[in-house]
Amino acid sequence: MNSKGATLVSNEAAVTAADIARLAGVGRAAVSNWRRRYEDFPAPVGGTPNSPLFTLAEVERWLRDQGKLQAGSPWERLWQLVEAHRGDSEPADFLAAIGAFMLGRPVQIPPALIPELETLAAVHGSMGTAESLWERYVQANARWIAVTTPETARLIAELVDAKGVVLDPACGAGSLLAAVSGHGLLHSLGQEIDPGLTGLADVRLALRGVPTELHVADSLVNDAFRGRLVDVVVCDPPVGERQWGHEDLLHDERWEYGIPPRMESELAWVQHCLAHVKPGGLVAILMPPSVAARRSGRRIRAELLRRGALRAVIALPGPVHLWMLRRPAQEAAHNLLVIESTASEWDQAAELVISAWRTFDSGQGNVDERPGVVRSIPVLDLLGEEVDLTPARNLPVTSAPDTAEKLLAGHRELSARLSALVPMLPALDWTGPNRQRRVTMTIGELIKTGALTFLQSDAPAGDASGDTVPVLDLSDVLADRPPTRRMSRQVAGPAVRVEPGDVVLPTAGHKLVARVMNDAGAVLGRGLCLLRANREVLDPWFLAGFLTGSANSRQASTHLSAAARLDVRRCEIPRMPLPDQYRFAAVFSALGTFSTALGRAGALADQVIQATVDGLVDGLVAPPRPPS
Repeated sequence: MNSKGATLVSNEAAVTAADIARLAGVGRAAVSNWRRRYEDFPAPVGGTPNSPLFTLAEVERWLRDQGKLQAGSPWERLWQLVEAHRGDSEPADFLAAIGAFMLGRPVQIPPALIPELETLAAVHGSMGTAESLWERYVQANARWIAVTTPETARLIAELVDAKGVVLDPACGAGSLLAAVSGHGLLHSLGQEIDPGLTGLADVRLALRGVPTELHVADSLVNDAFRGRLVDVVVCDPPVGERQWGHEDLLHDERWEYGIPPRMESELAWVQHCLAHVKPGGLVAILMPPSVAARRSGRRIRAELLRRGALRAVIALPGPVHLWMLRRPAQEAAHNLLVIESTASEWDQAAELVISAWRTFDSGQGNVDERPGVVRSIPVLDLLGEEVDLTPARNLPVTSAPDTAEKLLAGHRELSARLSALVPMLPALDWTGPNRQRRVTMTIGELIKTGALTFLQSDAPAGDASGDTVPVLDLSDVLADRPPTRRMSRQVAGPAVRVEPGDVVLPTAGHKLVARVMNDAGAVLGRGLCLLRANREVLDPWFLAGFLTGSANSRQASTHLSAAARLDVRRCEIPRMPLPDQYRFAAVFSALGTFSTALGRAGALADQVIQATVDGLVDGLVAPPRPPS
């Protein structure tokens, strides 16, 4: 029996209550409720009274009959089959075998998996299917494994823009190497101490068609690439290691910038990476924030600065630091780029970091400074007693412009935006029309009649390599903004695409948010659904406006789990002729435009207020003079 997920009962895959909850997209409390309420709920076939097991096929049949099976559940079903049939194999080894099978390599996997794999691969491609399994593996083992997040991997890929040969000396399952593979990569080298993760990295890169050389060993103690130089090194090393070979490596030739103290294994990884790039070659390495300030590492940090090897210290949301280094080729660099983005949303942080790094790295170490956020600091200013490189401690926090005229311009822009808001409010009939009881229909009924088409995200996991398409994520919908993420077109496959006029909504939360889409082509991201109206009977803005009423937010909440699932099919909208719908639609559209403008004015107001406060504190401006 396999206690981590599905198991085998009488040669059939079986699932726990937690697995059923994932198949239906609800909490475990909802599953317990179903067992009590429905006499036809499948009976347990094993397990214990407190942790019963159910046959997967029977559960799926019941969920489908009840209309509770999630649209994306084929991926969940595949994962349950994987857990059921892997036996005593480690998950990473089993996933590597599946990847090898999809590559056509001579491996054996349980026959029960083959039809599911072939069906999904025919729709989403071999790489898309393998990546979705990897994502589910990470989700199931989040407490026991540490992986580079997809957002961080994409950011590093953009920053290094690898051309040629790249090395990851702590490659894990190959996430960083996979991310950089879409940027003209010719060859990848990797080393990893875990054989199972190395096997996963091998198939993930092979599915991308990247020539790869991987070795299983500890890079610090047994460097498989000693003496080899590459164009780029990327690395997300293990942190807090105390037994990393300090005593045996005291006189190692890699310690060009100083012998790493026993408690500073991270600085050993930094120097290992630098030792493997050509002169002028780039290193991108993730670091715990403490490495920028620990007293035991100050001499090595100082030497990295003096020699011009360390080029940027970037504080990312998480929090985690990203160090950008170049192996000194000629004249030492005079400035260090520091960026503080821990308080930003990830997408804004990534945009800021990419823009600032490219400007800094392509010029003479200069960048457009932003108080409290971005600054290019002379190296000499950092070579104090502590050599503290923490971005937040090296950035002035004032947000005031450098001249009173610029601050005044901000005030004028804010005033103009506020003045433009009032005319945006739509005109309404305030004479108090009689509140007539409207005949309503549920969204579920409208779907059955063909007035609406309901689609839910089936987007697989994927990176942003090669030819890409935009992905509309839940965060984009909640922030009322265009898509900010991209996905490989090959991985996206035939996933649900957004069309103009679609009404997009979240599938979980405490408030129903409905956005009418203007552009076509974006992949519908996870956690979202959409309603596509038959324009001959239903106007999208009319639909979206009534859906966002408070009554429908309450109606959509299922109250069956702590996950606060939203079911738009329970919502109601009035039956109304199209001409009357258009009148409501015009008002709802105007209110949406007003809301967007108000949000942007509010963001500008926050900036202007803080800049004015800082301007008063710094003496840039002063209170008005008293009347004479």
